[in-house]
Amino acid sequence: MGLSTTEKVKLSTYQLKNVAQVWYVQWRDNKPIRGGTVTCEICKKSFLDRFFPREMRETKLVEFTNIPQGGRSVHEYSLKFIKLSKYAPSLVSNPRDQMSHFVTGVLEDLQEECHSVMLHENMNISRLMVNARRVEESRSKTTSRDAKRVISFDCGAINNMLEIQYKPRFKKTFSNHVPSKFPKARDDKVSKPIAPKGRSGKSPNEKTTCAKCGKGHHGECLVGRRNGFGCGKNGHKVTDCRNLKGQ
Repeated sequence: MGLSTTEKVKLSTYQLKNVAQVWYVQWRDNKPIRGGTVTCEICKKSFLDRFFPREMRETKLVEFTNIPQGGRSVHEYSLKFIKLSKYAPSLVSNPRDQMSHFVTGVLEDLQEECHSVMLHENMNISRLMVNARRVEESRSKTTSRDAKRVISFDCGAINNMLEIQYKPRFKKTFSNHVPSKFPKARDDKVSKPIAPKGRSGKSPNEKTTCAKCGKGHHGECLVGRRNGFGCGKNGHKVTDCRNLKGQ
């Protein structure tokens, strides 16, 4: 811009606000007159010594050199790397050194992929970060897909085991036949009516087997007697029996 050293210092210090502006006014007024011209480097060094001392800068440097990805994603690790890299300008001044330091912090399964990408001549830290992020996302999708397959397979195996375990041993068969209102009696178990028994154990209408004729009838056997087969009286035939005609 064609500014002199003094003008550059004034322009830089003009942007200071609040406590920083108060500090600069006190530092400028207390500076010896014979101290020479105030340059930007002198002003910057004094400013850092006051608000960001050497001990704090060394702590940030150690944090940057030992920053691991850990449980962070590649995107989160990249942001942390860029934020802390300003405290170690000597380590990131060379692009190849900067990429090498970035790769040492990523997870082991990504380091081989990053090293192979670094072989390209037009590779820089920004492209390296983008490539590592894409590889991580691709592997994450593959892992998620495999996990779903394993869960699906396990559920199917469990269902098959449960189906086999609780499967009924005997299956009931159903037909369209409507059962009859009165079931048929079996031939070998036909029930016979039981006649009422008297005191003697025999029914009054039951015929006794005759020892003379071998047949069952009531009263006296008439076999061998003349004519009296109708009413049981002798002296006439059955066709002339008055008692039978009256009936």
